[in-house]
Amino acid sequence: MAAYLDGALAGFTIATRLADAAGIPWIFLRLGVAERFRRQGVGTALLRRAAERIEAVGPVSEITIGAWLPNDAAERFAEHHRLGFSRLYWRMERPLGGMPEPVWPGGIALRTFDGSPRAIEDLTAIYNDSFSDHDHFVPGTTVDTIDVVEADLFRAEGMGLAYRGEECLGFCRCTLYPHLGEISVIGTSKRARGIGLGRALLRWGVRWLEEQGATRIGLIVDGENENALRLYRQEGFEVARTRRRWTKSGSLRA
Repeated sequence: MAAYLDGALAGFTIATRLADAAGIPWIFLRLGVAERFRRQGVGTALLRRAAERIEAVGPVSEITIGAWLPNDAAERFAEHHRLGFSRLYWRMERPLGGMPEPVWPGGIALRTFDGSPRAIEDLTAIYNDSFSDHDHFVPGTTVDTIDVVEADLFRAEGMGLAYRGEECLGFCRCTLYPHLGEISVIGTSKRARGIGLGRALLRWGVRWLEEQGATRIGLIVDGENENALRLYRQEGFEVARTRRRWTKSGSLRA
């Protein structure tokens, strides 16, 4: 939804309804108000309207909202509406150059995404395997995977799948934006943890982005994922920005 004040676009909301592994729905809500329209009730009105429309579809377990810090306005807004702290996410970046070549664990080879039904099934399965124990995990389907690989920014050659024989054990998806080369998603099977596969995939992704001419390299990571944070720091990434997430269980109008 978009809010207008005196004919000018003042703010917006985008609500995404998701379901966890148990099928229980929750909402990820983006809400923004232009700086010159703040403190006039625009954000509150947008939040109220969003809550009404969300709850008209059916009850949800939780609604989450996030903002990049520092952001005093967002923190005041969250406190005013009794949204509690949930989690921190970090954007990490590394300088260009100096990334070693990947060293693939024994018997593992990388294949780039070929668009075949088998590749779509493998990508869906390895995503679910890799992230099933992560915060707010949303199981993926082959339909979801097709949506991803048909998006405008998707590059098949920037999607690497790691196989041991015919078993897919890990993946890395890279995205080239005008201002940034991003390691968008990287994951390894629970059956292939602790053997260096995540490090090899990360190095492959960074080197691919640099070969495509990216002028900055970044990624976003859950601030409580200590294993990922340790790996990224070891490979030259440092925290560049912090994003805070707030949450409220049940109805926003309660």
